[in-house]
Amino acid sequence: MTQTVTGYLAASNRHLSTGTPLSLVVPCEPCNGLHWHGAGTVEQPDHSPGDVTERISHCHRGNEYERIRIAAEPFRPEWVTALRGRQSSAYRRHLELAR
Repeated sequence: MTQTVTGYLAASNRHLSTGTPLSLVVPCEPCNGLHWHGAGTVEQPDHSPGDVTERISHCHRGNEYERIRIAAEPFRPEWVTALRGRQSSAYRRHLELAR
């Protein structure tokens, strides 16, 4: 069975000669962290909100997704803790409000 998870687009705060890097961020419940996948640049994104992309999970704790549905809202930096890059209470509140 193919598992589909929600992912969020996140623009980098740095600018390269090729453009501003864009990432696809996937919150992961088993490791309470975030997995980051490349998603092109802000100027030429590989994906748009609502798209479903096929990506293999690289979680070492068993979150075995094969597809990521791009959320309409962008990734918010306050969703990750500064210490060790874990999901923050702000992200958990976001999930509760979305239900």
